[in-house]
Amino acid sequence: MLVSLLMLLVMPLIPYASPVRNVSLRCLEDTNQFLSDLNTVEPKAYAIMMYDSLGKLGSNILGGNTDRLGSYTECLSAKVPSGKFQGQYCKLQVQQEGFDYSIGICVPDSCHDEDITTLAILDIFKFKTISFVSPFPSLFTLNSTVSAVSVARCAKGLFSIDAFAAICLFVSILFIVLPITGTVYAAAVRREVKFDESRSDSLPSANYGSTSSNEKDKRESKGDIRWNHYKMNSVLPVVSDDVCYTKKTFLGALDSTLKCFSLQKNFPTIWTMKSSNGVCSALNGIRVLSLLWIISGHTSQMAAWQNLDNVLEWKAQMLKNPIYVYSRSGPFYLGVDTFFLISGWLSSKSLLNMVHHSEKGITLKVTLKYLCNRLARLQPLHMYSICLLVGLYSVIPWRSVWEISKFHLDNCRRVWWSNLFLLNNFISVTESCNGWTWYLANDFQFYLTTPLVIFLYAKSKCGLIILGTTLFLASFTVTALLSSFFRLPVASPSDTREMSTVMYFTEYYTKPYCRYGPFLVGVLLELFMYHQQAQILRNKVQASLGWLCAMLAMLAVVSLAYTIEDSVNSYSPAAVIYQALHRTLWAAAIGWIIFACQEGYGGLANWVLSWDIWTLLAKISYACYLVHPMLIILYNGLQETLMHYSDINMLYLFFGHCLMTFITGLALTVLVEKPFEGLKLSLACQFHRQAWL
Repeated sequence: MLVSLLMLLVMPLIPYASPVRNVSLRCLEDTNQFLSDLNTVEPKAYAIMMYDSLGKLGSNILGGNTDRLGSYTECLSAKVPSGKFQGQYCKLQVQQEGFDYSIGICVPDSCHDEDITTLAILDIFKFKTISFVSPFPSLFTLNSTVSAVSVARCAKGLFSIDAFAAICLFVSILFIVLPITGTVYAAAVRREVKFDESRSDSLPSANYGSTSSNEKDKRESKGDIRWNHYKMNSVLPVVSDDVCYTKKTFLGALDSTLKCFSLQKNFPTIWTMKSSNGVCSALNGIRVLSLLWIISGHTSQMAAWQNLDNVLEWKAQMLKNPIYVYSRSGPFYLGVDTFFLISGWLSSKSLLNMVHHSEKGITLKVTLKYLCNRLARLQPLHMYSICLLVGLYSVIPWRSVWEISKFHLDNCRRVWWSNLFLLNNFISVTESCNGWTWYLANDFQFYLTTPLVIFLYAKSKCGLIILGTTLFLASFTVTALLSSFFRLPVASPSDTREMSTVMYFTEYYTKPYCRYGPFLVGVLLELFMYHQQAQILRNKVQASLGWLCAMLAMLAVVSLAYTIEDSVNSYSPAAVIYQALHRTLWAAAIGWIIFACQEGYGGLANWVLSWDIWTLLAKISYACYLVHPMLIILYNGLQETLMHYSDINMLYLFFGHCLMTFITGLALTVLVEKPFEGLKLSLACQFHRQAWL
């Protein structure tokens, strides 16, 4: 009672105190009412709810449970009976003797971030004599009474829909409406064709009940041609001359565009279990398993950013234990280097095929076509994924852990154009839009080098050897120098060396000159295999020796990462050498697996990697790669409480993320990626037809 009386006397004087002059009067009045109703003899129900939703000190502080999130939903459901205000969830960032943690606090919704920061610094929020921002006990800090509130962030108004978000929402919805429209249109066309066929069959005969075989064949062939023509363009990626002709008119172009978006055309191209001709069947299994390895790494890594209540236990158990190699995709995302290897192999194969069909060999026209094909493959779905993230994240009702999603949303608003020009591995690397798409920028920049390699391959094998050796040595040297200068961590770039961790991502991990080795291995591997008519591996002894070397190389890459000394004070030369070579060595080992499977010496590995299910999943792997971090961030941001790390929890999270990734990846492939492939073929047909006219 005495405390309540003192607060009633003091609160009216607060606006005249100099630190509080910038706090809005409405916020002060509502805060005064809330604290008064909380500290009365019989507290009001809404005030109890607001206080109950406050983040409080929990157990397992030594394991990393320092953040106190409170209850987001309970806070927002608290409303004063008069309707003057309701609860608003805010987070206070607090620093205390080396601890940097957050406290969820429920305040009146009339207050803004600056108001809450000022009031928290003045320690206005109290129940009786207990502060809402209670410090950690002296057991865990040198001084249990000293804590400083640095800033407050409130959830209200953080995710607003501006013009950019509205455009992204429109684009996201458009690519749902277009496939639906195309599907309905294709069904209507098919129905009309069948109706025309049935009507032509029932026409009265001019020959007294018997139709001449010539006229009947004409009618049947007419209907068959119309429907077979549609079916051919619905299933096969081939555009006939008749289709090119119809596209000269607006209605013809509209007809072709709607058919490109129809599910009748795009689903059959996905729902097949057969590998493409000329492509190693084991390649699909390697691609999908590498994707699963990366999803596993992102599942645990993104949860550890902000969502674990025992993050220190996670670091101690996972980062330095080779048993958990699956959880970080090797020492650190070796699955990405497998993708670079596959990309190099396919880029070389694609350009060699184009050169083979060109009368003049590798020319500027062939090179430009090759690069344009790559851009047309990467960018439509890439840019749509940005629109999807911005549109989706702007309307999602986020909960207590909104910071990561807000970070990515703001980045995409600011630097989306760097993704458009595929420069996001150099521009704003630490604050990039869809940060995981640095891979696409590297991939396209690597593609720019393939024509030079193929050109030298056609002119001089000796020149190719010199160029390849020079490129390898240049990449190794630059990586070694950067590792030595910044003392980059080897296996766990999320340790306490914050500056080294930042440098790892900005100066090494995302840079093409440090990641070029695996791609070049893929290019050279395909050059070696392309013109080989006879089998290269003569017997099982050669194959066994190759498999032994590949397995030992992979084992060395993984095991050495956990044994090499890479601390700041004693950074060893072995760490420098390892950092320079390990990704290329890994790619060479995977390259051997591809080569051995192609030669018929894959054995059990080839049998597993050639399962038909991998073919289906490989066709949607690009969409899965783009969307899976978005889904993980979405799941993490919708949590109200922190998650507890355990092996079984991470396993279930991994399976759940994989399922949602494959469902969403299938949808994006059918709704966006495949229609754009059809449109590209249609445009190419028009271009070639005009060239012949």
